[in-house]
Amino acid sequence: MELLMNSKTDYLLEASLESLHAESMEWLNEIDFWSDEMTFFYRLLRKNQSNKAFPTAELAAVEMELVSLTSDKVNKLRNEIQSHERSLSAVMKNTSSGEEEGYRAKHRQLVKDINETYILIKAFKKEVFSFVR
Repeated sequence: MELLMNSKTDYLLEASLESLHAESMEWLNEIDFWSDEMTFFYRLLRKNQSNKAFPTAELAAVEMELVSLTSDKVNKLRNEIQSHERSLSAVMKNTSSGEEEGYRAKHRQLVKDINETYILIKAFKKEVFSFVR
């Protein structure tokens, strides 16, 4: 994974601001999809069948994980990316290389955050799938 991240980081050093903007927009679309998935999983877990099939403590733990993923990770990440996009506008108006470097550094951090959140969501889905089986 580190090798891929280094290659991605190198790309970010060379990518145009327009490319970084397009990537941010893709992230926002992915986050919207994650939010829809989390809503689906919440409804799945709250169904009467699920409440009877899962032990109460386990169900509560999965629901807490869902709430944490949704509010602490997904929504926070959406807000950070939207803020990042607003800062792009300022960077494009101002030709200061310092501002652009700061924007690129934040973009690299967001790449890491998106990947970490994706891994957490994937693990959560596996956990829910094991319950549903």
